Amino acid sequence: MATDGQEAFGNLHLRGRSTTLHLNLKDALPSRPELGVINGTLFDLRKVSCLECILLSAVNGWRGNEQYHHADIFPNFVTIGRRHFTADEPAITAVRFTTQDLSVIFNDYHAFGYVSTSREAIESIVNNGEHPRDVEFGEHPEMFYFSGKNEIIAVDTPIGAFRVSHQLTLNVGGRRSLDIKNNLAICLRYTDPVDLETCIGRIMSIHRLLSLIAGRKQSIESISLDLVDDPKPNPGPLELHWMHAPHGVREKANTPNSADVSLDAVRRPDEFKRVLVDWLKREPEWRTARIRFADCASKGNSYNVDRLVAAANMFDILPEDAGPSASRLSQDLVLAQQKCRKIFKQLTPGAERDSMLGALGRMHVPSLTKKVLHHVDVVNGKLGKWFPDLSMIAITAVKCRNYFVHGSDDFDFPKLEPLVPFLTDALEFVFATSDLITAGWDADAWGNRHYSAGDSLTRFRWGYREQIVRLKQALS
Repeated sequence: MATDGQEAFGNLHLRGRSTTLHLNLKDALPSRPELGVINGTLFDLRKVSCLECILLSAVNGWRGNEQYHHADIFPNFVTIGRRHFTADEPAITAVRFTTQDLSVIFNDYHAFGYVSTSREAIESIVNNGEHPRDVEFGEHPEMFYFSGKNEIIAVDTPIGAFRVSHQLTLNVGGRRSLDIKNNLAICLRYTDPVDLETCIGRIMSIHRLLSLIAGRKQSIESISLDLVDDPKPNPGPLELHWMHAPHGVREKANTPNSADVSLDAVRRPDEFKRVLVDWLKREPEWRTARIRFADCASKGNSYNVDRLVAAANMFDILPEDAGPSASRLSQDLVLAQQKCRKIFKQLTPGAERDSMLGALGRMHVPSLTKKVLHHVDVVNGKLGKWFPDLSMIAITAVKCRNYFVHGSDDFDFPKLEPLVPFLTDALEFVFATSDLITAGWDADAWGNRHYSAGDSLTRFRWGYREQIVRLKQALS
């Protein structure tokens, strides 16, 4: 049913960002249709809602004496389930989704296992349970098990109740196979029902933190919604297909290692809960800078000057209370500032004059270098012994940024050009670790652990001292 009320039939092809709704219409669409929501019903009677629809093309023609009308439409979201849905209704009580590295981030290594024991022990276990078959055991029976503890972690956060759980499927294939598959899923349950925009925003907040922990961009997959008025007596989740959902990295490069990830919800659940709550509490003020960090980190092993500039600039858009305090100017500087303002205000308005007035007004505001060094101090307070000369590296990285933003002519960039990836990684490392430390991350415990190159933070640490030698040689 199109938004103008007319009925249509057609096909919906769900192919991610190539998704298309092909409609055959009785009447032509207006020249500038406001499609909004298109509701429909599948052949199995499930209800479909296409949300935030965009008209791709419309064809009107004649075949003999009859006129036909076709339209191809791109929906940004599609829901499939027992009812129709509109994006602006605050009806979502919970959302479930998964990402490609959940099993690494939440490595519940005690959940599954294998036991080889005596026949008597296995018989005792089987006989005490509800087993429909009479089994004759040999001398050396073997048993595979699932602990039955479905929930891995549960945390009440500022954006809802956060849960990670096992989703187990078991297929006994007769004499030849026993197939056990397990997928992990996140559930975020809201205190009050929310609309789709709020739901997506909160998913993305979790996504950014999981990407930071995993050390690479995460996908968002298999989304389903619980609604406040699920039809009875057979309520069920609503499938949500998000055409522009984040796509994670699939190749083997930079595959995370559960022993390297910065937060371990299974072995150190209290630390994980503490960081998750504080990190999300600061999300409204930190969101813009964290989005910039996520964009930089998602580039993986691809480096250029633009990424270096973006990595430096994210410190400039953090909230004021996340950086150094504004300095108090001396009386002499205040008088000089006032005199200079008076002189420049008398000049004809122009780019140079306005730029100088702006610079005078910012004399007490911390520079980008001071902001970056403030976060370096946070990192040095916990990790300084493992990362010597981090301040020198950060200052050099900001100078590189200034060279490309302001065109500084007293900076020999060609000597440092081969070190752009290292300088970029340093800025991203300082941003990520200072954010985690502020949230209550036990960085000292992380520093004392054995590590490999299975995480972006440990990869930076792996070749750190060799890169410092190269940097000092370039600067000399």
